[in-house]
Amino acid sequence: MPDDILTPARPKKSTAQAVQDTKLAKQQLKTFSIASRDTALKLIARKPDPEAAPPIPERKISIDALRPQTKRFHGAKLTLAYFPGSLWRPPCADKFGYLTSKAIRDATKLPFDLATQTLLGKLGDFMADVGRGPGADSTIPAGYTYFGQFVDHDITLDIASTLDTPVDATKIHNMRTPSLDLDSVYARGPALDSFLYAFPTSGPPTAVKMQLGSNLIDSDGGPGGAGGIGAIKKQRNFDVPRVVNPLDPSLTTNTAIIGDPRNDENLIVSQFHHTMLKFHNQVVDGLVATGFSGDIFVEAKKIVTHHYQWAVVHDFLARICGAAAVSNALATVSAAPNSAFAMPVEFAVGAYRFGHSMIREQYWVNFVQINASLGQVFSFVRSPNLPVRSSWVVDFNAFFTTGFSVPVNNKAKKIDSVMAPGLDTLPGFSGLMAMLATRNLRRGLALGMPSGQGVAQHYGIAPMTAAQIKTGLPAGEATLLDSNGGILLSKTPLWYYVLREAAVLNGGNQLGPVGARVVAETFVRMLKRNPDSFLNVSGGFTPGLPAATPGDFTVADLVNFAGVTVP
Repeated sequence: MPDDILTPARPKKSTAQAVQDTKLAKQQLKTFSIASRDTALKLIARKPDPEAAPPIPERKISIDALRPQTKRFHGAKLTLAYFPGSLWRPPCADKFGYLTSKAIRDATKLPFDLATQTLLGKLGDFMADVGRGPGADSTIPAGYTYFGQFVDHDITLDIASTLDTPVDATKIHNMRTPSLDLDSVYARGPALDSFLYAFPTSGPPTAVKMQLGSNLIDSDGGPGGAGGIGAIKKQRNFDVPRVVNPLDPSLTTNTAIIGDPRNDENLIVSQFHHTMLKFHNQVVDGLVATGFSGDIFVEAKKIVTHHYQWAVVHDFLARICGAAAVSNALATVSAAPNSAFAMPVEFAVGAYRFGHSMIREQYWVNFVQINASLGQVFSFVRSPNLPVRSSWVVDFNAFFTTGFSVPVNNKAKKIDSVMAPGLDTLPGFSGLMAMLATRNLRRGLALGMPSGQGVAQHYGIAPMTAAQIKTGLPAGEATLLDSNGGILLSKTPLWYYVLREAAVLNGGNQLGPVGARVVAETFVRMLKRNPDSFLNVSGGFTPGLPAATPGDFTVADLVNFAGVTVP
């Protein structure tokens, strides 16, 4: 059948119409030019409100800090629009809040005035005095410093608090789920954040794994396991996944493709995040091998999360807070599943910031990198050293007690009121020690936090005396504490109080009674209110994965099971 029977005849265009059509076509082509694009965007982009407050100067600094060359997400002040609205719009939002009553805070907090800010600035300088040296080693393996950082990234993210004006903690959004549910690893799951996952091409369709990264190959590195230095090799799959464009290398950024960008801040926490990815994958492989008939991903995530939570409570907290404080918290804290919760700033901005003093100057990273500086620990997870070089793959046998012998077992520095001097060597951050110490102190002031003595009163704990707080301090710092009527001794900033308490009462090897109680009870409350936590398993929970002690599960067991302690 001829086509013209089905297609209506088209009238011939006049010469004038053809000229007009040509002009329109040229105009349409101009619509897609760069110049026309920019012109259009100028017209349609929302104009700033002339009556709105000017942008906060910190915001531009924070945006610059997110660049791959710098990667200092900590303390970044960002607009809420950077995050999905479902995370922060009521009623779904998680907020920060206070542990103590308003009466205790009002009676014991420092006044927010210029004199106090000046005092705190001077105290921060003393805490950051490089002349005091790196301090003594504690009894705690150094891996727990970075495990503690990883855990922090799983439960808190404050992108809005300020230092310059008083702020109510209950108005600040927490951009992480305070449930120890590993959302920093699993994010929103394989349905929404599929880029994090490796979906099976054969076998059970629910055997969903985490994506892994590849290494930049230079020389041998990583774990030696039982074979020691003779067993190390060029590692090829010991990194988190990264943004790579093989078709146009100029577009390769090596940005970590992970659930929380802060877990790529330094080499050790980045390698631990990689360990958690392999931990999940090992559980998936095991479920497939045993013919598990249910949803393998769901079951694997549950197993991983419960064993991780157990290790947080019975290994990490037991070391940091002491077994007695953990047992007491488990026995006395009451929190119904799905009950209301606000992350207390006494925890997030005060007691849990003990890790800043535990950082070492140098680390035995592996048999090749035997005396790596803190600056290198940060530099070798940044361009041009990405993906992570095979010679810089971390041997976690030197960071946890895994049972494999290494020449050096890195120990964390003691918990005290002195910042690690190596912080001043970090790439892109000159004078970070003093800035970090002062910002921590002033953030507590702006939030109207109670003093250390106020939290002691809240718990009915006898506070440290002025003489105890000053024990072992340099003369200049003791004089500063005595100045202005000794206000810093009667209303001691909570963070500083917790550090002094650990140093004076427990030799820097674990938190004192106030710090331990804040930390232990906050974690237990988070877990008890999480209906899916190991504390709410019907009939109780006992770890079942292979461990050095059957029925227990430590962070060392975790890294061993993940397979990152062997070549």
